[in-house]
Amino acid sequence: MERVSEFLRKINLQGLKITGILVNDVIELCKLNDRNPDTLPQGMSMVLGLRIKLGIPLIVHQLTEAVCQKVQHIKIESLPTEYPTFLKKPFFIEAKPDKVLFDDIDAIGGFIDDNDEFILVIWSKYGTHFTKTKTPFSGIRLDQINFALSQGSYIPPADQNKNIFPFITVLALMLEAEKTPILIDHGTKKSRKRNQIKNKKNDPSDWIEKRIYIDGKYSNKTVKVRNPMDKDGKEKLEVNVKGFLRHQAYGPEHSLRKLIYIEEHESTRWKKPGDRKITLDTRF
Repeated sequence: MERVSEFLRKINLQGLKITGILVNDVIELCKLNDRNPDTLPQGMSMVLGLRIKLGIPLIVHQLTEAVCQKVQHIKIESLPTEYPTFLKKPFFIEAKPDKVLFDDIDAIGGFIDDNDEFILVIWSKYGTHFTKTKTPFSGIRLDQINFALSQGSYIPPADQNKNIFPFITVLALMLEAEKTPILIDHGTKKSRKRNQIKNKKNDPSDWIEKRIYIDGKYSNKTVKVRNPMDKDGKEKLEVNVKGFLRHQAYGPEHSLRKLIYIEEHESTRWKKPGDRKITLDTRF
């Protein structure tokens, strides 16, 4: 089965004169590729708009399974008050072949359109759909996001869109947080060779594939286990604290804030015998 990135790559942008008005540019792109804009499948115009925004070369960010699991493990309740750096520019993320990012979703692309609306194009095993949301990054709770539009060849369950924003937001925040274990491969020898092989193919446009992966020094991290103690009839037991993002105060009078990632770790908790063991899930 053809991967989404390979499909996008075959949309020829060579010779397209971009005007900056996306609707007009999509029409011109259709003509350039001998397609009638009036007969496009539902949602295809958004896919073409995304492809135009991604430009040449097409940059594909491929997430490893470990990254997908790590991102899903970190919970947030509200969106940041401004766009994370990774989401400010057009982006395209994709799972490894025969894998998914989460749920049934294989790939996600996004960009900010001419009306300052945040457009997401989502590919799942059931089909393609897109959402349009007005200024989502304003500190609102996830359950308050107003999806202005959700259309395409496949209309997902009502709650599926709500899983998309936490995933892309956590990924973007992790990429810019201090002490983050999630890194982008910006050009190792292995990745350069992989891109050279792919670009030898006779396709209309080149691409650059950048792997997003977990730094090895974090993936093999071991945790020190503490011995149980006794305090006023209570037991000191181990609890697992999941990885989380924290706003760390710094600067003059601690007036500034920066994101720091706290890796999953074991801690201790005093409790009375018979209490349930609690797993702490610290939220951003």
